[in-house]
Amino acid sequence: MAWERNFREIFLLILLAILLYFPALGWRDVWAPVEPRYAEIARVMLAKGEWIVPTVNGALYTDKPILYFWLVLVGSKLAGAVNEWTMRLPSALSALGLVLTTYFLGRDLLSPRVGLLGAIVLATSARVLWEARWAHTDMAFTFFFTLSLYFFSRAMLRKGKPKEFLLAYALMALATLTKGLIGLVLPGVIVAAFVAVRREWRAVLQWRVPSGILVFLSIAAPWFLSVSLATEGKWLREFIFTHHIERYTSGLGHRQPFYYYLVSFPADFLPWTVFLPPAIWACRSRLKLLREPGALFLFLWFMAVFLFFSLSDTKRDLYLLPLFPPAALFAACYFASLMDGEIAQDFLYRSLGQLFFNLLWIGALSLPVIAWLYQREAFWISLPVALVFAGGALMTAAGIWRKFPARVFFSTAVTVLLGALSASLLVLPFVDSYKSPRAFAFAVGRIVPSAQPLYIYADTMNDFNFYTGREVIPVLSSPAELESIVARAGTAYLVVRERDVQRLGSGAAGEILAEGRVGDKKWRLIQVGKRGNES
Repeated sequence: MAWERNFREIFLLILLAILLYFPALGWRDVWAPVEPRYAEIARVMLAKGEWIVPTVNGALYTDKPILYFWLVLVGSKLAGAVNEWTMRLPSALSALGLVLTTYFLGRDLLSPRVGLLGAIVLATSARVLWEARWAHTDMAFTFFFTLSLYFFSRAMLRKGKPKEFLLAYALMALATLTKGLIGLVLPGVIVAAFVAVRREWRAVLQWRVPSGILVFLSIAAPWFLSVSLATEGKWLREFIFTHHIERYTSGLGHRQPFYYYLVSFPADFLPWTVFLPPAIWACRSRLKLLREPGALFLFLWFMAVFLFFSLSDTKRDLYLLPLFPPAALFAACYFASLMDGEIAQDFLYRSLGQLFFNLLWIGALSLPVIAWLYQREAFWISLPVALVFAGGALMTAAGIWRKFPARVFFSTAVTVLLGALSASLLVLPFVDSYKSPRAFAFAVGRIVPSAQPLYIYADTMNDFNFYTGREVIPVLSSPAELESIVARAGTAYLVVRERDVQRLGSGAAGEILAEGRVGDKKWRLIQVGKRGNES
């Protein structure tokens, strides 16, 4: 029966997502550049009982709205504290929801098989795997964004119930509370493009727009109004002008050329990228498929997201997460056609597949050799990782050679699953020993008296607030500021990168109380103005 098949497929996808995203979710510490900041914002909000105004290091945090932090706070209230696990749980749960939404989207717009295969492709793509285990707003945003478009597509294409339009508006509001006005603008652009291409202007009358506006405002407006009143409009001004207009038009901190995503997306969609060129080639003469409303909707979705972010001066890899569901469904549609024999396993499919997976198993087997030569501590960790990827790549290459597309698909997915498990349980904890700020921050917290101020020089990443438990660590930007503090107080505790000590010159003379490495940066805790070790 259909419902039994659906139940089995949903259970399979939930199990797959749990195995991919949840093991060892809280094992590694918070990593710069984003996680320490998000952790500290949530920690301060929980400690103060503050649910409206986000702050970090004593300053307003205006980069993102509030919803992700609310989700963290809910989990942290239940767990008793903000920690690494509660910080990342909203992303992992959102990724699970995104996998299921992609399944339903593909099932309703294309076919049940495409929905299942598409959900597996999405779940095992590189960028989704990473963002699902990272404390960041983008996975939660992508989930709400995708679910809103799912309900729009149901209401428009399957003549669903009117309440599905209202659900879509509600989810747009949640997306807006997660990442900003893009949660309203981008779904609107996609749906408007679909209506324009199909010239179904009268259909707009069925969208319940007045009710939708009320639903959207009733969910999104209260917090935006509250934070604006609480900060006398400062939060909203910075959010709109700096993090929307300026970020889109002037490349705020992440300026990249127009073609940037042509390079980054193929890397982020691995391992499935290798099958996109033959899929596009196979469909070159089948553009009539876009006359099918479901395929057209997904195509416009992909193109709208890709062009919208390509036109922005600010570009980051994770911004393209919202186009992964349609990309995954197109790849799944190609594999479904291969499995059914509707299209040939052509030269491009065989040659690119063989090239990639043969290079993968050769590269995987070289990992232990590289580890032995350059990082012997990682040798034993590299062995199981190498075996997983080498074995999986060999099986996939054999499936391509023997023309078994189903084996190619599922061996690729299983390889990613086992590789993700080995990375989560072995690789990331090992890397954490190098990237974590915890050890040095704990040392600073033990040494510096809680009544004494702690300063940091020329670093605004908020790496140490969370693990020292200090709400404010003033950032000094010049030697003169440090000299003024020492002249006034007689001494000062300063966290400074080793490379910046020389810039401070004699102003940093004092006793070195602690040293540590966080990633590629060496840090020192110096009691400036106190005679002791050389600085």
